[in-house]
Amino acid sequence: MTTTPEQTRAIIRWGHQHRRMLRSRYRRQFVAYSATRLLAAGRDWDLVETLATAAGEPYLVKWIPAQTSEFQFFWFKFYGMARHEWEPEYPVTLSHGSVSHNALMLVDSGAELSLISLEIGELLGFRLADGEILSDGTGVGGEIQYVTRAVDLTIDGHSFKAPVAWLQTEITDVPLLLGREVVFDLFNIEFIQAEERIEFKWRGTPA
Repeated sequence: MTTTPEQTRAIIRWGHQHRRMLRSRYRRQFVAYSATRLLAAGRDWDLVETLATAAGEPYLVKWIPAQTSEFQFFWFKFYGMARHEWEPEYPVTLSHGSVSHNALMLVDSGAELSLISLEIGELLGFRLADGEILSDGTGVGGEIQYVTRAVDLTIDGHSFKAPVAWLQTEITDVPLLLGREVVFDLFNIEFIQAEERIEFKWRGTPA
């Protein structure tokens, strides 16, 4: 379901206000919510979207990781306890082959690549090829292995293909991350933390 910028901000605001409840009750599940209530939750991404659509309200879908501690260590970045608890999320459609899903992604200017967990990649239909070589990454969170996949992303009606790091290491607190590669070339992105919102302005396809 398409949402206006105003509806998107209102829905994200509801999610922020109820994030502790969502994190405690719906770990390792997709949750769909409107600006006023939770509409659906579960492990089946398709079913959650179907139930939310049937409710007839503008909604967004978010993946709740298995662990959501105040300190989260990732190989690409460290998230500490911030004074401002706003999470810079934005609705994105992820597509691979015949599979297409809408979800909130955490916009991370510090991540070179967009990133998805092992579990989310499998739900999108990714599979490792026989003998495929894994890439290694090292950072403050330790060592990980990943492979790169091309994913069709749609943001504010603009569709494009971008590389995504698909983790092959089991990390239970990985969100859907929207990184710089391709995305930041196609959009001017402004973080307005005081108003808890992000603005994506389309630049067009680079020459």
